[in-house]
Amino acid sequence: MKTKENLVSLGLTEIKADEVMLLESEMMKRAVKFSFTKKDGSLREAIGTLCREKMVQEDGTLWEPKGEAKPDVPTLVKFWDCVAKGWRCFTVGSLIAVEG
Repeated sequence: MKTKENLVSLGLTEIKADEVMLLESEMMKRAVKFSFTKKDGSLREAIGTLCREKMVQEDGTLWEPKGEAKPDVPTLVKFWDCVAKGWRCFTVGSLIAVEG
């Protein structure tokens, strides 16, 4: 999990750092709707989670981890895309809004 100090040291404002931390915290508990700017500049709305029970694959089974977890990259927010049914990520500074 990221820390506020770490995110601010990456150039985020304290408000943006709080939003990133809130998003990751909420995704640990449930699916969350949020938006961010993609690398190509377009807007991406997503419903994502980090809650294992919500990681349902195309065939209806829960996603199972394979091998060892990759280390957390402080500049990225990784999430399970509940619509695309797979892992996605975006840079911390591109977060636009978190709903609800």
